[in-house]
Amino acid sequence: MTKRTLLTGIIAVLPFLAMAASLRIFVSPAGSDVQAGTSVAPLKTLQAAVRIAERETERPVEILLQPGTYPLAETVTIRRATHTHPLTIKPASLHGEVVLSGGIEVPRTALRPITDPEQMARVQSAVREQVLELDLSSLGVPWEGLHASGFGRASYTAWTELFEDGEPATLARWPNEGWKPIGKVIKAGTGEYVKDAPLPAFHYNDPRPDTWKEEPWLRGYFTHGYADDMIRVARIDQKNRAFHMAEQTLYGVSTGAPWRVWCALNLLEEIDRPGEMVLDEKRAKLYYLPRSEKSSLTLSVLETPLLAVLNCANVRLEGLTFAYGRGVGVYLEGTENVTLFGCTIRDLGNVGICVGRGVPTTPPRPDLTAQTDPTQWQPGNLLWKTYDDPLFDRNAGKHNHIVNCVIDQVGAGGISLGGGVRRTLERGDNVVENCRITRFNRIEKSYRPAIWMEGVGNRISKCDISDAPSMAILFHGNDHLIEKCRIQNVCQEVNDQGAIYYGRDPSERGNVIRYCYFHKLSPRHSVIATYHDDGACGSEVYGNIYHEAGSMPVLIGGGSDHIYRHNLFVDCPLGVHLDNRLQGWARPMVAPNGIIAKRLERIAKECPVYHERYPELKTYASEQPGPPRRVLMEGNLFYNIRQLVHGNAAWATWKDNWVTSEDPGFIDPKNPLKGFRKDAPVYQKIPGFPRLPFADIGCSLPPSRQ
Repeated sequence: MTKRTLLTGIIAVLPFLAMAASLRIFVSPAGSDVQAGTSVAPLKTLQAAVRIAERETERPVEILLQPGTYPLAETVTIRRATHTHPLTIKPASLHGEVVLSGGIEVPRTALRPITDPEQMARVQSAVREQVLELDLSSLGVPWEGLHASGFGRASYTAWTELFEDGEPATLARWPNEGWKPIGKVIKAGTGEYVKDAPLPAFHYNDPRPDTWKEEPWLRGYFTHGYADDMIRVARIDQKNRAFHMAEQTLYGVSTGAPWRVWCALNLLEEIDRPGEMVLDEKRAKLYYLPRSEKSSLTLSVLETPLLAVLNCANVRLEGLTFAYGRGVGVYLEGTENVTLFGCTIRDLGNVGICVGRGVPTTPPRPDLTAQTDPTQWQPGNLLWKTYDDPLFDRNAGKHNHIVNCVIDQVGAGGISLGGGVRRTLERGDNVVENCRITRFNRIEKSYRPAIWMEGVGNRISKCDISDAPSMAILFHGNDHLIEKCRIQNVCQEVNDQGAIYYGRDPSERGNVIRYCYFHKLSPRHSVIATYHDDGACGSEVYGNIYHEAGSMPVLIGGGSDHIYRHNLFVDCPLGVHLDNRLQGWARPMVAPNGIIAKRLERIAKECPVYHERYPELKTYASEQPGPPRRVLMEGNLFYNIRQLVHGNAAWATWKDNWVTSEDPGFIDPKNPLKGFRKDAPVYQKIPGFPRLPFADIGCSLPPSRQ
């Protein structure tokens, strides 16, 4: 090639290089939205930068934010339906945090000594001089009082919260630790939130409530151990030691089981630990016992998502922190190839990230045929909607990725992940990968998991999930993959719940759970690691490590077509529970007009692809009611398991399993995650036992990413 030819080629390419060069828009807390958005004349708000980006149709766009906090008065909304070139939003510097905040900073001077002598007298003498009040009405921002929160209720915007140095204040609680048993029930309540019906009432046995001057909120597991609720007390009958409640709870109130318990919240008399608060709606005051004298204070304000990406493709949010909103952190709907990479989502009132629409949140159960209110952008009554309409399409888009993110101290679950179309079995291929999700049930507990996954063909990989009263992963749908996750210290409060849970729809097949580590699940009550509830079918579960994994690591509740292969069960009271509930108490589910029967009839009529993809479904109806069929337990290790099977072992096929109290060859028997020695006996005792990817299990983010 001659120099002239080379020069000609370069000149010809230059216009295309110029077109490909990205537009860079700079934003700074010290900027101004009337400026040009250059590095020397930055904008002040992200929304102003997004509007410029939406007008750019020829080039990729980078929005670069200088370190600092960006208060949001409303949701930052990204709509680029006709654009295909990439949009990236990230920090301009590797040094310093970029915080998109739904709160306001509260000056320390706004916390003052309690002015009302009667209120002051209610405070315990040991902390009377330390408890301060914040006059909410003086701040000039909207605030919200407490509301009922629990199983069967809509998941919606939280009440106003105070954060001190990034740690949320907690509602004053009695007792500080543990629970009190529900006493004799006066009125059980009707459950199901029946209007104008008699409200629950029950006795308490401890004299402490006799000293309270105002009515608390009660949080507890009032009938079932998987269904927590938080409801207001209308009246305390201190003479007869009884609570008369102000509203219903889904299943009413019962007594007589160890999980039927309560605690009291939001009482001025019970502030006794630094970091506790009381939200007094009647007086428009927030009472607080600070942790420190020099810390920063933030009040959550914004009730809509901090950022919403709607009907867009090729958007990347990188290295950003989302905090202090009362609602959702980041909301995606109708998106393709949208990525959250290396973001931190913390200190929020609702779910951290919501991928796909929910349903309106008017409690308790709205019209489930209605569409999402676009001003809400949150899960709402998704739990009931999915139950009533298992083919509900959330318009969650496809090929979206949540990678290397940290989610901590959120109110109602970490990630709500839709994707794919159940009606056609079209895959979503939405992914959550290498994320750390902790402390994700501060406000709403039951059925608000670290990751809610539904639809078809989505993946959860290499995530660390820990520190929660309830479940880690709840999924619905088909052909999902859950792999290489490290799940510890979840299901800390509940009875009859699973770290990974699904159920009541035998058409939800093709799901795989592999190479996960389940550790330190409570052995109390009925806590399960992998829970196939009420006829759930068609899973492959292999290469997982169940170490001190609850009262029963595996529960197969009447379902068929499960394969458990090459799993490790270590130091558990029980190995596998199998039952034939569809012949017993759950038989109405498969009877005509039962929930399972109706779902399968609908699948047969509307979704012919299911019988092609999952041929066992063709005969399922004719097999029921019946025991589990085609359940295979093959090549599993049961080490130090006190009881192998609870139920009828004949309901499964057992092949090449090794049940032993001898060391199977662990490098460290107290930490099975370190793996086996090369000469471990397990490789001889179990034919074809594979080399499991122990080193690749769990999140690889450094500990500093908290």
